[in-house]
Amino acid sequence: MNLTGKWKYIENYGYGVAEGELYLRQNGQHLSGRIVFSDKVEGETSYMIQEFLEGEVDGRKVRLDAVEFDIIHSEVAITYELDHWFGLLLDAQTIKGVSKDRQGVEGYFEFEKVDSCLPKDI
Repeated sequence: MNLTGKWKYIENYGYGVAEGELYLRQNGQHLSGRIVFSDKVEGETSYMIQEFLEGEVDGRKVRLDAVEFDIIHSEVAITYELDHWFGLLLDAQTIKGVSKDRQGVEGYFEFEKVDSCLPKDI
């Protein structure tokens, strides 16, 4: 099964919700790509982040680690910690699992595949 493509992303992490898109490329077991999302923390102004990812797939297990990030939009100064995602491939279109950032904040996410093609700039 090839995970290359565009995925819809949603995550609940207790303080708020993150929603966006994951662009993933698979080469053997190695995964790379980027995730772009809006983070909506309860009681705060939302912001938009882009994280660049590296990871691997091993059978049904999927691991993605953010290696760097850009703040795309924020109306206030923010401190941001890189994320890590650990999930299971439920079927060809769905990955579900848990995430954790370097502050120890955990969440539950779902990636849903929406396209097997990637934009040319990915």
